[in-house]
Amino acid sequence: MKRFILATTAALALAACSDTSPVIDTRSPPASPNHLLIYGAVQTIFTSETPASTIDATGGWEVSTAFSIDTDGKISGYRFWKAVGETGTHTIRLWDASGNLLESKTLASETSSGWQSVSSNKLVSAGDYVVSVNTNVKQVKSYAYFTNNGPIAHDDLYADFSYYGQPTGSFPTSGSGSTYFVDVNFRPYICNTLVDSPCPP
Repeated sequence: MKRFILATTAALALAACSDTSPVIDTRSPPASPNHLLIYGAVQTIFTSETPASTIDATGGWEVSTAFSIDTDGKISGYRFWKAVGETGTHTIRLWDASGNLLESKTLASETSSGWQSVSSNKLVSAGDYVVSVNTNVKQVKSYAYFTNNGPIAHDDLYADFSYYGQPTGSFPTSGSGSTYFVDVNFRPYICNTLVDSPCPP
């Protein structure tokens, strides 16, 4: 499949919502490569929610959030809530629903606790995914959050379950009554400036 490198500085001025970095387009592109994909605002699973408890992660665990997106787009970043006392290196992983690893990103310059973030530029199609992170010493969770509060749904992004597993770095498959705070920054695909011009407002 041909892949087309996108974006020129002039094209970026076409829409305020356009991304500022080149993206590889794999969606049946037109004959000319000089076009720009437009993406919407970032959507996240968690907004004001925060974890309620901290537990030991003896031996290390891979904890996750299962989520769905109902439109094509891209993941522009990942994040997880770090417990006080958690140490070591952390890698966030994106999996498809069958356990195939799609991307991994190792974090740097972490703070001692709270949300930790890393950027990405991963094109994704509508479907089901799992985002996970390794916890080495401590992990945070809210028991039965989804059970007590229902699923989290924001526009094109939906989440209602968490998984955990060992060893770290493996696809987590054990269902959990708890919610682990691992998240994505998702931007829905809006249009292609060359094919769909003028793009929707």
